[in-house]
Amino acid sequence: EAAAAPFAADRWLFSHNGTLNEWPRATAALAASLPPVELLNLEARSDSALAWALVLHRLRAGDGLAEALAGTIADLDAHGITGRFNFLLTDGQQIAATAAGDTLCYRAGAGQLTVGSEPSDDEPGWITVPDRSVLTGRPGAVEVTALKTVSEDDGRIPDP
Repeated sequence: EAAAAPFAADRWLFSHNGTLNEWPRATAALAASLPPVELLNLEARSDSALAWALVLHRLRAGDGLAEALAGTIADLDAHGITGRFNFLLTDGQQIAATAAGDTLCYRAGAGQLTVGSEPSDDEPGWITVPDRSVLTGRPGAVEVTALKTVSEDDGRIPDP
């Protein structure tokens, strides 16, 4: 159970639809950049749980939802970790999601916002999010921004 989404802490819920390729070998150096107590507090030993720990570290350091997701993907990229990084994060007021190596779409209207890896029905209005993008939204407001490449990012890795 502990390895299944959603992962939760404080006001945040997180889900990862994807995989960190060559888990756990490829992620060892990045995992080691987290404070040991954060690794020891992981309830599950899975690629998604590690992704959640990386995102949570950034949230607790003050990053906003989209920044925490985008920064985590930048860290994965900087460490040469490949995979499908469709992350979904909410604080109950807004949602952020990434399309990175997999499909992501949304439908907005009538005071609602629905985000998913693929449309959940055949109704019109679904919009595909471009790959390597982060979506932020709440009912009535959606923004899609391209993720930075490693060369565009500051290369920041969470402080141990």
